[in-house]
Amino acid sequence: MLLENFYGSSLLWIEAQLSGKNWLWKLTFFAVALSLFIAFPPYSLLINHLTNNGVSLDAWVFIQNQAQDLLHPKDMDFDVRRENMIFRWTLPLLSFLTGHNVLIILIIQAVLGVLFLYKIAGYVYLISGDKVTTAFFVTAIANIFVSVWAFADVHGYGDEFAFFFLLLALLSKNPLVIFLSLQVAFFTDERAVVAGGYLLLWWMGTKAFQKNDFSLWSILRWAFTGESLVVWVAWAIYFTIREYVQITYFPHHSYSTIGTPVLFANAHRNGLGSSIWGAFEGTWLILIAAFLILCFSKRYWLLLALIAGFVTLVATGIYVHDIDRALSYGFPFILLAVFILIHTTSTSAVRLILFFVMIVCVTHPQVFYMGYNKILWLEPLPVKLFMLLDHRLHWGLFS
Repeated sequence: MLLENFYGSSLLWIEAQLSGKNWLWKLTFFAVALSLFIAFPPYSLLINHLTNNGVSLDAWVFIQNQAQDLLHPKDMDFDVRRENMIFRWTLPLLSFLTGHNVLIILIIQAVLGVLFLYKIAGYVYLISGDKVTTAFFVTAIANIFVSVWAFADVHGYGDEFAFFFLLLALLSKNPLVIFLSLQVAFFTDERAVVAGGYLLLWWMGTKAFQKNDFSLWSILRWAFTGESLVVWVAWAIYFTIREYVQITYFPHHSYSTIGTPVLFANAHRNGLGSSIWGAFEGTWLILIAAFLILCFSKRYWLLLALIAGFVTLVATGIYVHDIDRALSYGFPFILLAVFILIHTTSTSAVRLILFFVMIVCVTHPQVFYMGYNKILWLEPLPVKLFMLLDHRLHWGLFS
């Protein structure tokens, strides 16, 4: 009874804290603050880059080169980052508009990270009508890679721009908003282009439940009509622009990462399993629950489509060094899973599942894999402060 009493009293306390008109903002800022405390960003790398006291972050250097001449960037060496960045134009545009003020760009990125959580919170509350469910889910999402990266990415990758605009497209009903959001996401990173397919699966899944129609014909029809049609148009325009620019300005361009899956190589594969888990952490429980719901309810066509999409997510992820970033573009699967859970399960059961999801996500160390078996841990704020003290007093504990 002790654990039951603790759980029950926790629900009452959370409901009391989420009173008032601005409770969604209150929840969002709490989730962000908790995330920053548990996984403090590597701002020392940024300080070294800005003050030239250490190694410059080469992605920012190339972004500045792109901002100066987008179609003829200098120093485009055959490198795993720079060669892949020639069609990523969102950050160079921001660099041009801000006079290459990295700090302003990162502030915009952080704001989008906060809005990302706020919009998710609003949507989950819209479909669940339950503040506790919303609180558990948002706190969980805030402590996995897709949200943590909004603050931890000081390197110049810009994935949070893609995450936010993919979410904006996913939740919008306006074709123009969907189209423009997708273009911003696509030109931020090619992973977002693949993620356009996950948005198709989102609309296919949500419409199937809303209309209670899981036939093969309906699921296929929803992949090519309505909001889904905008994705196809966005893909067509993106690839037309990209093909024209490549033929005209980069006729000999190629990618060193195209070939065999890099994460199967001896120098990489030891981090593969931990990254597949670490990209989603506790939200795997939601994904598994949604899988079981579709199995038990015999909605096999939708289940088959979602499995194919998830296999695509993992298959494309293993071709790059930083698989965590690649897998995090699959966040629409998490949103669809919680949508399925809310629409098929009692509120009390949803609360209990998301409670454990939240506990796992909050307590799990924030680690991610950057290739070459290099596992990075974002230390909690107290550890960061102790490391700073160690550095200032020359104790050498972290040398």
